[in-house]
Amino acid sequence: MSVATRAGLAALVFCSIHPAFAVVNIENLSAQPTRLGWSGNTEAAVELKSGNSEREAVKIGARADWFDGEDTAFVVFGYDYGQSNDIKDADSTFIHGRYIDAYSANTAFEYFAQVEQNEFRRLSSRAIAGGGIRFALSQPEQRMQQTLAAGLFHSDEQIEALDPYPAESESGIFGNFYWVVKYEINDRSALVNTLYWQPALHGRDGFRALDLFSFRVQIDGRLSLKVNLTIDHDSLPPGGIEKTDSSLLTGLSYEF
Repeated sequence: MSVATRAGLAALVFCSIHPAFAVVNIENLSAQPTRLGWSGNTEAAVELKSGNSEREAVKIGARADWFDGEDTAFVVFGYDYGQSNDIKDADSTFIHGRYIDAYSANTAFEYFAQVEQNEFRRLSSRAIAGGGIRFALSQPEQRMQQTLAAGLFHSDEQIEALDPYPAESESGIFGNFYWVVKYEINDRSALVNTLYWQPALHGRDGFRALDLFSFRVQIDGRLSLKVNLTIDHDSLPPGGIEKTDSSLLTGLSYEF
């Protein structure tokens, strides 16, 4: 099925700048599903420094996929915590679930939900639920594949207080449009780029934009080296928060 794809979590993070989570990029580092039933992967990273500077960080993730030959479902979980010189500088969690219902060889409907928190974006909680339609513009055997998708989601956010900004509650409906380009370099490596545009349609103003570039090299049948570059832009973020976050992610992933 050319439109039901599955993806790994973002690679283990060893180098990052302002980490952020939005609707997760389900296309990055993906492979056409071939195994029926359940599959998945787990990832973990620990960073420790001592001496002139101290740093402790842990990043864990897990993913479960289900494929019945036509339709696909998956759940992704991620957690990131870190502190430098006894000062916390990372604390975020997310869980995302998605069901992709194949309608034809090139068209599918998708439904998704996500909850997340990120202390360093003043995000006490964000709950997202939505759906849409996606179109495969290429055949599965082509080296370069493209997908276009359009949909809507409802977002409900609880914003933490940050002096002098008070706590807030925000909700609204956003459009969800994305374009995926994937290039298979060979059987063991691939480049993928996904561009999201999420304009506020009701109850909110502004827009969100997200670009995710990924590179994967398979080391053996189950182990891969992964590199992700993410740029996440919110045109109207909460007070005291930068509009644009970026992150560079590199590490290993093991599939089972």
